[in-house]
Amino acid sequence: MRIIVRDENSYPIEDALSIYLSKLKYSPRVIEISVNNAYGYILSEDVKSQIDYPPFSRSNVDGYAVKSSCTPGIFQVVDKISIGEYKEINLKECVAVEVDTGAPIPMGADAVIKVEDVEVLDDRKIRVTKKVNFGYNVGWLGSDIPKGMLVLRKGERITHEKISLLSSLGVNKIKVYDKLKVYVIATGDELVEPGNPLPPGKIYESNLHYLVSRLKQNYDIVGFSLLGDDFVKIKDEIKKAISISDVVILTGGTSAGEKDYVNKAIRELGEIVVHGIKIKPGKPTILGIINNKPVIGLSGNVVATIVIFDMIVSKVLESLIPKREDNLEFKTIRAKLVLPVRADKYRDTLIPVYLFKGNNDSNYYALPLKFESYMIGTFTLADGLIMVKAGQEISERGEVEVLVKKYSNSLTIIGEEDKRFLELDARSILLGSLPALKALEYNFGDVLIISSLYTNSIDNYDKVISRKVLVNGEGEEVGYDDWIGISNLVKNPAVRLKSPSSSYAFLGKAKVYAPEGYIDGRKVADENLYLIGLTDRGKKFIMNLNI
Repeated sequence: MRIIVRDENSYPIEDALSIYLSKLKYSPRVIEISVNNAYGYILSEDVKSQIDYPPFSRSNVDGYAVKSSCTPGIFQVVDKISIGEYKEINLKECVAVEVDTGAPIPMGADAVIKVEDVEVLDDRKIRVTKKVNFGYNVGWLGSDIPKGMLVLRKGERITHEKISLLSSLGVNKIKVYDKLKVYVIATGDELVEPGNPLPPGKIYESNLHYLVSRLKQNYDIVGFSLLGDDFVKIKDEIKKAISISDVVILTGGTSAGEKDYVNKAIRELGEIVVHGIKIKPGKPTILGIINNKPVIGLSGNVVATIVIFDMIVSKVLESLIPKREDNLEFKTIRAKLVLPVRADKYRDTLIPVYLFKGNNDSNYYALPLKFESYMIGTFTLADGLIMVKAGQEISERGEVEVLVKKYSNSLTIIGEEDKRFLELDARSILLGSLPALKALEYNFGDVLIISSLYTNSIDNYDKVISRKVLVNGEGEEVGYDDWIGISNLVKNPAVRLKSPSSSYAFLGKAKVYAPEGYIDGRKVADENLYLIGLTDRGKKFIMNLNI
């Protein structure tokens, strides 16, 4: 008996997908795998850094660690620290310690002078002829990734860069969603496997080969077969396929011919949700379910198979594994800088950026990040990269070409770090008040968090959160990057941190400043965090915050 798929009973593509996806109740499997084998998998849980990275304050060059306040001047070289070596040294005077690139710098040192920038007077004495700034050639503990930072989120696809980041943080196993197992069946008495003689009236089979080659890029092919138009064999093969796979895809046998048995077999074993789509070619497409697993029947026409794979099959498969969408990948776009950038005097310089779309215009805006070559976290988590020619400076509002690695339309929070914001399901760029003020000026992002210690000129805000700033310990002072509000409390710190999350590492060793919740201690200041919603979803998010 012929099953007629009438045009008036067919579904538009969008409706077919919506109806079908609403009926699917597939639950993906979670497996634990080694990071080395994780490429292409989707994370099934958030990943936080269990260490500070770098795990110690390190030298970015071969040279001499000193106190910047002692420069220029003549220094006695009192010791040497090689890469991979640790020594308990605390510089309390104007002396120098020789260090390798990547070696820990001694406590009390806050700058490193390159070997080629010093005058060697003798084996134990050097002269520094220029004044150097605090933090010169130093990579502070946690300056890339502070301990406890959310580095990768549930639903992210693992890339080669992310494997490098995880390995750098000491992670060797992660939990991911197992790849879908797919079984492919081609049906038709007219089909002949390529390589065999072609009898009259027959054609070479191509659907099976297209589907297998296309699917194995992202999925596990657990079986495939070529069958004639035999109802019993087709039904038995579907049973077998369902028992060992997550998804079954068939070609042929979905139309109105007397030997089109696929639709009959699916109906007997499960249900057909959609039969017939308003598209040419590909009208007789079947979207069925057997044992809560998707079973998709495609036309035997190879062009129809290719078209429906792109428009239907790929979307069904992608929907089965929950993941975050990055809207752009490895494209270049033009963007306006919200802070100036400067290249190395002699070398073209790569600078990572976060990328934002303007809320009220079509412009993209790029926030350049403070970056050194050891910062695998900053490099990996950035949205894109810009290349600045040697010796070139580009001012704020200047246009740059951004190589976009990813771009997310998730709700975006920009501003000060606070423990109450670390667990939120949002794109959180908690680098301090300066980026938030730039977002306010250029109108990008959804939620801004600005510190009263950074500016007292915030009048229009949606919510204010008060917190105490505490100090713990004595001796050398630990402060913060100058983008952060608390940095204004510590004018000449011995260490300058990227975020309060790394402050714990200095407890008992120095005078540590941090917001309440990060350390215990006595109060030195009150701080207000002003929350500003720039978009409707941002204002709604702030209104619903239970903090």
